[in-house]
Amino acid sequence: MSTFAYFLSKGYSPISKATTIDGLDTISVWTPATGKRVFVTDVSFFAGAVGSTIAFYFDTTTAYKIAEFGAAGSVTISPNIGGWESTVTSGAIFARVSNSATNGCRVNLTGFELEGTQI
Repeated sequence: MSTFAYFLSKGYSPISKATTIDGLDTISVWTPATGKRVFVTDVSFFAGAVGSTIAFYFDTTTAYKIAEFGAAGSVTISPNIGGWESTVTSGAIFARVSNSATNGCRVNLTGFELEGTQI
């Protein structure tokens, strides 16, 4: 059973977050509701015309890297991640992109917001 199907079977509702990244700043791409944790089941990333590298982080702007992906210009990637579970209650997921022009990159995350304690 996939992680997505598992959480559906437990009664959780899927949530999708879409963010356009306009520059080189590290930005929050998913901030859960207070007292919740994020479990990401799917990621897709569209790199603008120049191409980019994107790095994802848990609950900080640079210290806890989850993953990093590179994509050529004007390409969408959708890596098979299995699942990323945050262990930090109310902690956001951040992303940082290299070589991003205005509206140059788009990030889509799908997953669930879980209660503060682990399942």
